Amino acid sequence: MGPFLRSKYKTNKIMINLLIALLPLIIFSIYKNGYIPYSYGKIEFIEIFSPIISIIIASLTSFVVEAIYALILKKKNYIKNSYAFFPGLFLSLILPMHTPIYILVIGSIVASVSKIIFGGFGKNLFNPALVGYLVIVLFFSSILTTNNYFNAYELDTISKATPLTNASMVTGIGSYDELVKPYGDLSNFFIGTIPGSFIETSALLCLVAYIFLSLTKTIKWRIPLVYITTVFILTLGIGRLLDQDIYYPLFHILSGGLMFGSIFMATDPVTSCVTPIGQVLQGILLGIITVIFRFTGVEGVAFSILIVNPIVIFLDKIGVQSRFNFIKSVIWFFLIAIVIMITIFLLASTRRVEGNLDPNFELISKENINNQTVYNVSQKGYGGRIKAKVIFENNQIVSIEITSHHETQNRYQLVIDDDYINKLIENQNNIESLDTVSSATVTSTALKKMITNVLEYEKSN
Repeated sequence: MGPFLRSKYKTNKIMINLLIALLPLIIFSIYKNGYIPYSYGKIEFIEIFSPIISIIIASLTSFVVEAIYALILKKKNYIKNSYAFFPGLFLSLILPMHTPIYILVIGSIVASVSKIIFGGFGKNLFNPALVGYLVIVLFFSSILTTNNYFNAYELDTISKATPLTNASMVTGIGSYDELVKPYGDLSNFFIGTIPGSFIETSALLCLVAYIFLSLTKTIKWRIPLVYITTVFILTLGIGRLLDQDIYYPLFHILSGGLMFGSIFMATDPVTSCVTPIGQVLQGILLGIITVIFRFTGVEGVAFSILIVNPIVIFLDKIGVQSRFNFIKSVIWFFLIAIVIMITIFLLASTRRVEGNLDPNFELISKENINNQTVYNVSQKGYGGRIKAKVIFENNQIVSIEITSHHETQNRYQLVIDDDYINKLIENQNNIESLDTVSSATVTSTALKKMITNVLEYEKSN
C-alpha cells in the first residue's frame, strides 16, 4: 500500500473524492436506464430508482459482513477505518442492471470476505469487488443472460447483443456496420447510450472522473493512461493488418468496462503499483491481457486486473531498481515491445478471414445421400459450439437438427419456444431479414450465422 495512505485524513479524502467522481456516473445511469424507459412507457415510475436500491443493498451487505467480523473478533476501531461498504458498492456498479438481488448479496459477501481474510483494508491482495464479480460470473453466468445488460427501452430498439458480445460473434473482426451501427455511431459509445453494465457505459463521464481524480491526486494517473494506450496500440495494429479504420481501436476503448475499470478498479491504492515505472508496466500488462481475453470472446478488464494484482509487488521491485539502474527497466520495456508485436500478429491471424469463411464456423462433414446433401456443421455460440445436421434437397434446406449445444437451458428454450429453427428454414432465401430471439440474442444470432454459412458453402460448391 502506498505510503501516502498512512494519513487517515488523506485516506478519507481519497474515498470522498471517489464518491464525488462516481456521482455523475450514477446519475447518468439512472437517467439512461430509468428515466428514458419510463418516458417511453416501458417501466413504472418507481422502477426508475431500482438501481439505487441495488446499490444500497450491496453496500449494506458488505458493511454488515465486516461489522459482524469486527464484532466477533472485538476489533473496536475496525469499521471506522475499513470503508466497509466499498466492496459491495463497486460490485453493484459493474454488474448488469437486472442482476437478481440474491446474486448481488452473495457477490457482496464474497467481496467482503476476500478482503477480510487478508486482514482487512490495506492488506488485501486482490480487488475485493472484482473477486465478488468473478464468483458471480463463474457460478451464475446462466442466470445473467445478455438481456440483463439492456434497459426496457433498449430491449425493443436494439436487436444485437452487447457490443463486445456482438463483436465476438461476427466474422473475422467485423466491420463498422456490424460493430458500431447497431448502436448508433461512436458518439453513442462516447456519451454512453449503449447497453452495458450499470455504470460503465459513459466514456465521457469516465474521462471527466479521470481528470478530477488525477488533479486531486486520488488515483495514480499513469495506470489508466498506459492501460488504455496499450489497448489502443494493440487493436490499432490488429485493425490495420485486417484493413480496418481508426474506428476499430476506438470501438474497443469505448466498449465494455475498459474506461471505468482502468480508472476506478486498476488504480485501487492497495492492489496497484506505487513506483512510476511499476505503474507503467502494470498498465501495459493490463492492456495486453485485456485484448487477449477480448479476442477469446470474454470481456477481459476484470480478469486482467485480478491476474495482475498478485504481481504488483514484483513490478514495483523493477520500479525501485530502475531508480538506481534505469537500464534494467529498459530491458523489460524491450521485451514487452516484442510481446506486443507478437500479440498483434497472432491475434490478427486468428481473425483473418479467407474468402467468405467464418472462423467461428466449422464444416465437420458433407455427404450426398440419394437426392439430399447432408451437412454436419458447428458454430460458436454463447456457451460453446452448437452442432447441427442441415439437410438440403434441390438446393433448399429441408431440415435442421441441433445435435448438441452448450447454451444455457433457459436461453435455448426461448429459441425452441419461438420456433426459430423452422423460421430459419422458411426465411432461408432472405435470412438477413429474420430477427433474432429476444432474451436469447446470442444463441439465435449463432444459429442464424450457422445457416448463413451453410447456404454460402452450398452455393459455392
